[in-house]
Amino acid sequence: NTAHQKQKKCPDCVASYYGRQLNSGEELICCCCGKRLKKYYDVSLFQKAWAIVTTCLICLFMANVTPIMVFDVSGNTQSNLIITGVLSLLFQGYWPLALLVFCSAILLPLLHLTAFWYLLASCCFQQRWKGSVAAVHCVNALAPWNLMPVFAVATMAAVVKLDQLGTIEWKIGAFWVAMLALTSLVAMRLFDHGAILEYLEGMENNSHKRT
Repeated sequence: NTAHQKQKKCPDCVASYYGRQLNSGEELICCCCGKRLKKYYDVSLFQKAWAIVTTCLICLFMANVTPIMVFDVSGNTQSNLIITGVLSLLFQGYWPLALLVFCSAILLPLLHLTAFWYLLASCCFQQRWKGSVAAVHCVNALAPWNLMPVFAVATMAAVVKLDQLGTIEWKIGAFWVAMLALTSLVAMRLFDHGAILEYLEGMENNSHKRT
């Protein structure tokens, strides 16, 4: 009954629509511009996303504690972690660049994935935990700064340059960086800002009805 449904606006063309309840497999599409306005979400979808984000966090940890490559120039061997590059830039006086690499490759991906993990855990247990809505906005705001896929491509480009100066041997850390980049892309494909907010709102309404 549309009398009890809240009228909303399409973010692209500002056409009005009613955010009705969806069944499994259904999507709400704007009749004017074709934008997907809402997608059906249930606990099983959140559980899959939670598993992927948990994998992301494991990959992020392993990518930061295992060497990515060993660089050998005229017998001088250096094992490189992500933090090694940050410290190298810092000691050479390029602290703005060091700060940028630290934030984009370590700090912000950690905050982004942690907030996403907390949010999905709340949805999987069907309980609106404290700070869940803030976590949604945090994930949405930090998504552009989760630059691990970019970092993975930049690493490959740097190796092509460094290979002309010495010998490079890939280490297990490169695998974890690649896995992190891949799983991060998959996780973000599963994130729907509006749909998750509506799901949290529905959980809160249901809890009020039970009380």
